[in-house]
Amino acid sequence: MTLHAPDFTKFQLDRYSRQLRLDGFGLEGQRRLRDAHVAISRGGGVGGTVASHLAMAGVGHLTVAHGGEIVPEYLNRMLLASPKDVGRPCVDAFADSLARINPDVQVTTYPEYVTDDNVRRIVGDADLIADGAPLFEERYALNKAAVELGRPLVSGAMYDTEGYITTVQPGRTACLSCIYPTKPPYWTDIKVFPAMSTAPGMVGAVMAMEVIKVLTGFAEPLNNQLMFFDLRTNVSRLLKVARRPDCTACSHLDNNDV
Repeated sequence: MTLHAPDFTKFQLDRYSRQLRLDGFGLEGQRRLRDAHVAISRGGGVGGTVASHLAMAGVGHLTVAHGGEIVPEYLNRMLLASPKDVGRPCVDAFADSLARINPDVQVTTYPEYVTDDNVRRIVGDADLIADGAPLFEERYALNKAAVELGRPLVSGAMYDTEGYITTVQPGRTACLSCIYPTKPPYWTDIKVFPAMSTAPGMVGAVMAMEVIKVLTGFAEPLNNQLMFFDLRTNVSRLLKVARRPDCTACSHLDNNDV
């Protein structure tokens, strides 16, 4: 297949040629990725995998928010950090790695974690929000901002060998607060949780595919579905979820069924 497109270089067309062959994707899908801005909360095992795959796929602008510095325990699961990055601000290591993956991608970084106070500043200009945060306080802030801004949110989380992914399209699907009206009690005091690279990597890869689906219209996203898997037991499920009429985040929105 020989492609010609004046708005892509020959190198870019060669680079993306395999994905351009996907039925229903093509050059228009690639243009939509190139013109998109995705904000990602955290660049760790989950969020870093999201960012890596989106950079490889050619998303034009990635924003990554993550506080702190690289420490050795991060290296068992973070794709965007290496031993030489220990002691560096996380976002500096992430930005350098993303530039190596794809120098055509614009990367904006915030050396801070998402809170209720800064979430609009971090995600306000993005076309889509990707939630790779482990703490529910952060996830609720992202969900609230997505609902208020009317932006799609792809949310993923992992614990141990388990993974959970859903896609939120405000006013059309269940939001994160519909699925988790309150923070699960078992998560109340968790600060350090068990993790190997496989579970966050799988969550992040599925999330990246969801982002691509929503941005381009290619294939069916996880609308009103929660994907669950446990790599320890090899169990996987697609769970149906629905909007809650009493949801504190999205119940005021018009209901347009997907």
